[in-house]
Amino acid sequence: MKYLVVDDEPIARRRIQRLLGEFEVLKFVGEAQDGQQAIELVEELEPELVFLDISMPGMDGIELGKILRDKNANLKLVYVTAYPEHALQAYQIYASGYLVKPIDNAQISELLNHLFPDTLAKLQYQVGHDIRWVNVPDILIAQTDDRYTHIYFEGGDALIDTPLKKLLSDYPHHFVQVHRNTIVKKASIIKLESCEGAHRVVLQGVEEPVQVSRRAYASLKSVF
Repeated sequence: MKYLVVDDEPIARRRIQRLLGEFEVLKFVGEAQDGQQAIELVEELEPELVFLDISMPGMDGIELGKILRDKNANLKLVYVTAYPEHALQAYQIYASGYLVKPIDNAQISELLNHLFPDTLAKLQYQVGHDIRWVNVPDILIAQTDDRYTHIYFEGGDALIDTPLKKLLSDYPHHFVQVHRNTIVKKASIIKLESCEGAHRVVLQGVEEPVQVSRRAYASLKSVF
């Protein structure tokens, strides 16, 4: 997915690029330091996403956003600004997001999760003092013990504090509930098994079948 950065400050442009570099499916295609240059680059490069400042010399970000929106109604505009009071103006031109400087990875991740659920979504977890990220599409199983959620993904596992209920509501196309305390990746389901009253689901990339409740089994049986 191609994106363009518009800001009159070079340092601000580089920071956004660095933060967005964490998301492999995003492709940086250009940067502009003013509105006129941005209009030309959008026409030439056809990005799907534009990160733009509001306070710029000459044409400000609000005026620029109106022009870009008139030219391409499907273009997603995300304002990155130090002035939160302009949020209403931004949303009046159907901006897709509004971030207040200084921004960080968590803010961008939350925004992208909202804009592109199941595609760019990442979840944060901690290993010692290190903050790491996992792509939601890589998560195969999530199980809760009422305190934490244990996620299993391609290459490892981790504990997060996001409840199963929120994972299901945020990523309904990715997860399906198979038990009161377990959700799994829909696309990884190979088959359902039933033996002596016990039900299980076999997942691609997972050695052991996962237990399925009677209620979930009845629902899944009509689909898989």
